[in-house]
Amino acid sequence: MSMIQRLIHSPAGAAQFVRYLIIGSTVFLIDVGSFQLLVREHALLIVAVVISYGLGISTHFALNRYWNFRMFERTMARQARTYLVIALAQLPVTIAIVEAGVHYAKLPPLDAKILAVLLNVPLSFLAHKYLTFGAGIRQTFKGFVR
Repeated sequence: MSMIQRLIHSPAGAAQFVRYLIIGSTVFLIDVGSFQLLVREHALLIVAVVISYGLGISTHFALNRYWNFRMFERTMARQARTYLVIALAQLPVTIAIVEAGVHYAKLPPLDAKILAVLLNVPLSFLAHKYLTFGAGIRQTFKGFVR
């Protein structure tokens, strides 16, 4: 059974995903609210994205560590490092979606930001479940790289 099938069919996995969505909704309000405030104050789009993203990811990490995944076998420093790698890998994607949404699709900045968040959720959940709050990047991919 694949990792995704186990997640879908497991009551514990489903409960984690629901908590992840609740946390995500809270973080979404922080992220998008601060983004909207910065845009209204005429901050450059990239500055607004980076600041709001930073507020969002720090809140997201803390809530997922202590409420959702509750995985303490790896130190907080190691989890934070893995979390940061994943979050920073998603940041350019978020910036690209917001910029393309605003400049090419002519979306309002808030709509482009919402689209970027929605597109990042599924991969983000899996990455944090199995990498950040799981075995870690090195341990997870140990068999793939020699």
